[in-house]
Amino acid sequence: MARPENDVAPPNRERYTLDGGETVEARIDRDQALIGAAVQEVLGPPEFRALVLMGGYGRGEGGYVWRDGRPEAYNDYDYFVVVRGLSRARRNALSEALAERARDLEHQVGVEVDFALLSDDRLPHAEYSLMNAEMIWGHRVVAGDLDVLDAMPLMPFGSLPLGEFTRLLLNRGALLLMNQRRLADGTSLGPQAQEVFFKYLFKAVLACGDARLAGEHVYHPSYVKKLELLESIVWDGKSELMDCYRQAWENKFHPDYGRYVDDDAEGWQERVVRLWLDTLAWFEGCRTGKNVGDWISYCSPSVPKGQGRTSWGALRNAAITLRDFGPAEVLKRPRWALRYPRERLISVLPLLLSHRGESRISGIAGALAVATGASWTDAADRFLQLWRRYA
Repeated sequence: MARPENDVAPPNRERYTLDGGETVEARIDRDQALIGAAVQEVLGPPEFRALVLMGGYGRGEGGYVWRDGRPEAYNDYDYFVVVRGLSRARRNALSEALAERARDLEHQVGVEVDFALLSDDRLPHAEYSLMNAEMIWGHRVVAGDLDVLDAMPLMPFGSLPLGEFTRLLLNRGALLLMNQRRLADGTSLGPQAQEVFFKYLFKAVLACGDARLAGEHVYHPSYVKKLELLESIVWDGKSELMDCYRQAWENKFHPDYGRYVDDDAEGWQERVVRLWLDTLAWFEGCRTGKNVGDWISYCSPSVPKGQGRTSWGALRNAAITLRDFGPAEVLKRPRWALRYPRERLISVLPLLLSHRGESRISGIAGALAVATGASWTDAADRFLQLWRRYA
């Protein structure tokens, strides 16, 4: 049965935030009651089993801000809606209904609301992933069966496949590419765009910290513990990463991106991209046991990225490539066709981030299945299109 690990202090399930007072906690609690009631208006028993709050608010580390003297949530509210006995047609209809309700709720609670359906019969066979391990460890059942996740298998953090953190670096690096794409447009950033820009920078920095801990085999899901552990580890280049990390850490709990409104966005981007590239190179060395010689060599299907762990994966990947890229791609690049498409993205992202504006970078065309000589802008747009599908 899934329970918090003995070697990791369980989260405070009585709070949504790290240090918010009663007014802050009451505001978020009202949001949860509103959202829980809305979901149960759409879905009732016996199909409905539970509404599970994930992420920072689920583990008691959510962020908040004060506006006009009143507290507001800052981060998204992310949920799994655990259901039973749904046909495919009913599931599709329910997903659409919940998405529509989520849009209405966002106007009421002030942050994005995201629902994902999870069938209860899949819980005992849930993938051993970073997301699932963190959900087991730190979640809050807003409505329904309080013990619903007990059916999930144990997922100790110390044994997580390191490819899970390569995937995390991919997803946060994609945010850096979005920033880079915006800079390439040459348009100035207004205050709101500047806030999003720095949010993406700091998400990437926090992921670098996670990868550092995972590579040292001391990963912990709590950001309070993460900071403590990172302070205790010694590595080359620590001071620059930790300078950025402390700022990212503080803004996670107490967002104040207005302080960066006059900062040099491009200078910050270059700094964080460098930290991300250095972290990825170090981490992939830990994961594979081999040094990453250069990013062109890394952009190859012969370098596994840790995204396939089943014996029948190559056949499945070929079928996915055939379905999503077409038969010509299977014939033209058979080695890439045998890799799950996410491996293409991990392979090519360091090149896109380190060669902004350049075209005809060796390996990019093959990895992204674009025409040889495609511009950096076209390659970046293709990457982001694929990433939204395979992240």
